[in-house]
Amino acid sequence: MELRYFIIRRVLLLIPTLAGLLILVFALFMSLPHSLLELSLFPGIPHNAPLEEAEGAKILGLSYTLNGVYHPGLPLPLQFGKYVIRLLQGNWGYMVVPIYSGSVIGAITTFFPNTAQLVIIASILAVVISIPLGTFIGARPNTISDHFGRIFTFIGYAIPAFVLGTFLLAIFAKGGLIPIFPSANAFSASAIPNPPPAWMLSSGDLFITTPTHIVLVDALLHGDLELAFNTLMHTILPVLTLTYGLLAGIMRFIRAGMVDSARQEYVKTARSEGVPEKIIIREHIRKNALIPTITVMGLIIASLLGGVVVVEEVFSYPGMGLLTVQAAVQTQVYGVLGTTLVFGLILVLANLIVDVVYALIDPRIRY
Repeated sequence: MELRYFIIRRVLLLIPTLAGLLILVFALFMSLPHSLLELSLFPGIPHNAPLEEAEGAKILGLSYTLNGVYHPGLPLPLQFGKYVIRLLQGNWGYMVVPIYSGSVIGAITTFFPNTAQLVIIASILAVVISIPLGTFIGARPNTISDHFGRIFTFIGYAIPAFVLGTFLLAIFAKGGLIPIFPSANAFSASAIPNPPPAWMLSSGDLFITTPTHIVLVDALLHGDLELAFNTLMHTILPVLTLTYGLLAGIMRFIRAGMVDSARQEYVKTARSEGVPEKIIIREHIRKNALIPTITVMGLIIASLLGGVVVVEEVFSYPGMGLLTVQAAVQTQVYGVLGTTLVFGLILVLANLIVDVVYALIDPRIRY
């Protein structure tokens, strides 16, 4: 099968996958008591309050009413259809948590860039560091360097993110033993110019930067080096916490792949023909070891979304993870379901990217 047909078929498979994800989230939605949904829809208003009082919540910018959000009197397929239409229209519900008050889609737009910033930096660092380190210890199995490398990866793989994050806070955050880095937030309020520049849109205490919505990138694009540096300092400890676990997981797979590839007949043949060991490792062993690693690499990076929930809570970092935790604690049903849907969509897309990259690297893959 040609590569283009493989990609088309893989993209078409997204349709039933996304449908399954929507059905799962909708089932969670419908399994909740309607009184809880009403209470979550209009926070601060009793679920049995008169409709006139509930309508008053529209002053908060709501565009829906009690009967407009869910339809308990209709058959389930019709309710599901209306639910999907609402999602496509951007009506994901409403939520009130300590760091945000407004529509769920607005919360995702505001906080997702901060999470993306953490995940992108941590992923790049983990890949850049793990490939040479995994190659180094994988090419020297059962040596001292290999033993140290395995201990390093076992610790990184086993230590919970909240333990490592708390440890880093106690050592390197302000108020700790070596106070270098900030302990909370994505950047300091003092780093924001007064008045804020046109590329920084404010909404209460929240700021959204343009054009990427990622503060570090936008600050660099607009030449605000002070804000960029301040943002970077706030990012280092959360990124280190995320990177260590990801780095350890990738290194383990690369080492195992290297050891397995080194035992293959074509490697023995190359050595018997006098091919230099550096070329054998670079051209024959590492290339084959990276093929299965790329598969798990995509899934491990996608799993960062689970770890980022804990990390953002530990560092009080305003991203999707902290938003999800606060929505769960405050019983904001629409916030929890909205973030769950976003995390699910990202996981599905990550699987698609991994399959396509895998097929590009290994032409034999056309399943």
